[in-house]
Amino acid sequence: MKTTMTHDATAENIPDYLSDVASHPDESLIPYREFSEAGKTYYFTPGGFLYRKDFLTEQIEGYFCGYLTDEIWHYRTDGGR
Repeated sequence: MKTTMTHDATAENIPDYLSDVASHPDESLIPYREFSEAGKTYYFTPGGFLYRKDFLTEQIEGYFCGYLTDEIWHYRTDGGR
């Protein structure tokens, strides 16, 4: 049985939003802290990898949705401001 993931436009916008440091300087991230956007639950793993949780499955790791660059990840997590 082949499984396909549907397009997640919300997940595409999250890294773009967080990468815009000039417009959103106070956003910070904590690895594995869940947050909701557009009725879906997301979290970042260490290193800036974005995952979406799926409430219909028991998958621990969720679905990979994108990532932040190392520069942005460190800025958002290490107090690099």
